[in-house]
Amino acid sequence: MADFPFDFHVVVVGAGLVGLTAAILLRKAGYRVTVLERDVELREIGAGIQLPVNSCRVLRDAGVLGRVRDRAARPKAIVLRSYRNGELLREMNLDPYTQDKYGLPYLVIHRADLRKILYDEAVARGAHVRLAVTVDGQASDFPNGVIRFSGSQEELRADLVVGADGPQSMCRAALLQRPNNPRPTGVTVVRIVVPVSAITRDADLHDLVSPPSVQTWLGPRSLAICYTLKDAFNIVLTRPATQDEVFIGPRPENVEQLRAFFQNWDPKMRRLLDIADNFNKWSLLEVDEPPASFVHPGGKFVLAGDSAHATLPYLAQGAAMGFESAAVLSHLLAEARNPSEIPHLLHLYDSVRRPRTNLVIRASKRTGEIWQLPDGPLQVVRDRQFVEDVPPSVGYPNMLDDPVFQQWLFGFDARECVRVQRECGRYNSHSHL
Repeated sequence: MADFPFDFHVVVVGAGLVGLTAAILLRKAGYRVTVLERDVELREIGAGIQLPVNSCRVLRDAGVLGRVRDRAARPKAIVLRSYRNGELLREMNLDPYTQDKYGLPYLVIHRADLRKILYDEAVARGAHVRLAVTVDGQASDFPNGVIRFSGSQEELRADLVVGADGPQSMCRAALLQRPNNPRPTGVTVVRIVVPVSAITRDADLHDLVSPPSVQTWLGPRSLAICYTLKDAFNIVLTRPATQDEVFIGPRPENVEQLRAFFQNWDPKMRRLLDIADNFNKWSLLEVDEPPASFVHPGGKFVLAGDSAHATLPYLAQGAAMGFESAAVLSHLLAEARNPSEIPHLLHLYDSVRRPRTNLVIRASKRTGEIWQLPDGPLQVVRDRQFVEDVPPSVGYPNMLDDPVFQQWLFGFDARECVRVQRECGRYNSHSHL
């Protein structure tokens, strides 16, 4: 932990991936940190998560990338296929490409493994992680650093509250002073986990796991994404939601209806659905407009992660944006030499993060629209662009393959960002943001 010139207590609401990463980095910066989490034990809904290069850069900064790499798989490529017959549309090299270009891998890992690694590191660095505590969002006064709990008379005081409690965020509601109003996207997500052994012993499916890759089938108003974890094959499907199908959290999927929906897809996808036996679904919701600011004017309350900038999943950048925000916040706060500087640094955090996350939110939504085009001339044009042997450029239907966008996305470095702000003189408390 860095030597620190004053005592300052940061309370992080939420011990998810972003909250724990923030705790690690804030401890490295010298702050006293408490993390509050309602879960009785660490658990993660879902299975796999992709860790693009910009995620791995923050995890390296947090000191956990080696352990993450040990538990993760390293896909060779992102492979885009036609839903009809599995025809190869485009293959985007990941390994060794990202290591050679950016000095970092592109990984996939089980969410539970990643959360456990982050939790262990946060505790080892001295963060006080409190499980099984339910913050009362109505009774708490986050802007003034006062946290109260359901079913308890306890009152916790903080010099700074970091809201990292996810897309259904009570902290976001408190900052905006209105309830969260997530909008249905008209999409239902289905997650399936199949043992890797079931894939490797099936001659028709073996090439989906060897070599390991992120396999993506692009269908009309639907898609399928599959990749290998250490001991499981992770499958994520999207399909149109039915009229009454809007809910939060996982529910069992109607397997026969799902198989019927995908009956005209690539035989490999149909085969995957035949051998799977555990199907969970949830509604894909879109959070209302991003906040006008991630920071309360009083300078003691800030949002990070999905509570600030929830992102649709089509670029695999939701957690990455949260990791970046945690890193920028911690590196900026590490510059403080007295408490009076904190509000200015928080507003600088806001001015750095909001434009970038807003662009990623729009880009991810656009990617989802392009990848799920209905049958018709636009889909034909898209597929032709994929298979043509021309270098990707601006406007290419896979934004991750556009070298300009990719460099902007994968190349972000929180330390460098803060260094530039320092050299521009923006730490001066009289500068204009």
